[in-house]
Amino acid sequence: MIHLFPRYFFILTWFLAGPTFAAPIMTAFFACFAMIAVALRRSFRYHTIALLGIFGGMLVESLQNVFMGIDFEVFDSHLFHQQVWNLFSTLFTLDLGLSIVGTLAAVFVAVYIEFGRSQMSVARIFPKLEFLKAPKHVKNAVISLAESAGIKPPDVSLIDSGTPSAFTIRSKRRYVIAVSIGLLESLNNDEVQACLAHEISHLKNKDFTWRFIATVAKVALFAKPLSYLVEPALYRGREFLADRTAAKLIGGPGALISALSKLAESQDLDISRSKGNVCICSLYRSSSFLRIFDKHPNMQARIRSLQEMYTS
Repeated sequence: MIHLFPRYFFILTWFLAGPTFAAPIMTAFFACFAMIAVALRRSFRYHTIALLGIFGGMLVESLQNVFMGIDFEVFDSHLFHQQVWNLFSTLFTLDLGLSIVGTLAAVFVAVYIEFGRSQMSVARIFPKLEFLKAPKHVKNAVISLAESAGIKPPDVSLIDSGTPSAFTIRSKRRYVIAVSIGLLESLNNDEVQACLAHEISHLKNKDFTWRFIATVAKVALFAKPLSYLVEPALYRGREFLADRTAAKLIGGPGALISALSKLAESQDLDISRSKGNVCICSLYRSSSFLRIFDKHPNMQARIRSLQEMYTS
């Protein structure tokens, strides 16, 4: 007989992370990577790797169901008690179907982002915004920061909006940094440069690639609630890393802290329809409970992280 606690334990593990037959092994695996991610939460590069490790384990577990459907197994299911298999056979069948759907959806999303979305013009991606020629001093600042970061300078556009905002978008196979008129009017030159350095840092740190991997993995694992926590955690970590990289590019965190403090009460531009293909310097603040689903850290957390650079 299977005791009551293991039964619910297997169900919970399957619901969060993967198939039930490997619940003890995978639970230990996820627990280890979760502890590593927490321990490295201030080392944002390795934090990303730890979170991707959780995604990797979940993907292997999901694909295992597909392999079992064609009589090829990554893991030997006979190592587990036959009663466990019998009890959860329905869940295995359901998981197989969800794994196939998720895999096909992930392939579709990957192709769409890489060969569809990235080839659109900025005006088509943001039809409600008007893009103008960027001022020469902004272009020069971006070129100088890109050279300091060791990357190819991106294009620069000016948004005809009084709302302070900045973001980086991949358009027509090129990266474009867009800043609003409101941002240039609200900040001094050093603070504007700090915001531009944040956007340059996204490119230096290859955040579009990391975000692409996380988004495709979440789509593949759409039926696993844990994926909806891992993806935003990875996004938040890359934002913290972009802040710190920017501070190093401009010689210290002071200007970026000042810029974030000034913009704390501002509202973001309405660009929600393109969040999957854009790195936004978001100022959005949510409730503490829903913050675990946010893809951007709150302002106070970003400022605290930068302030730690003074004492580290």
